[in-house]
Amino acid sequence: MKKKPSTEAIIDDLISASCAADASPREKHVLRESLRGLVRLAKAEQMMEMRADVDKLTGAIAARAARRRAKALLLAQRLSFTAGDMQRQLEFSRG
Repeated sequence: MKKKPSTEAIIDDLISASCAADASPREKHVLRESLRGLVRLAKAEQMMEMRADVDKLTGAIAARAARRRAKALLLAQRLSFTAGDMQRQLEFSRG
């Protein structure tokens, strides 16, 4: 015999507690599916919050490192252009 997942057991308990004894199977089915939808929505929201928290924690580090790399690249490009300009000036002043 399989053990019911805890959510299914809780949903069944909620249905039996909230529906009247003479509730139709259709009413019970609608309530069960509504509760399952709420559970799925809650799980999706929880997953999105967890991903946002992870992005927040790792994104700050990654963004700082990316800014540092971009700054270093721009500085290296500027220095190479400056060195190239100085080399050209020396060549033209000699010639």
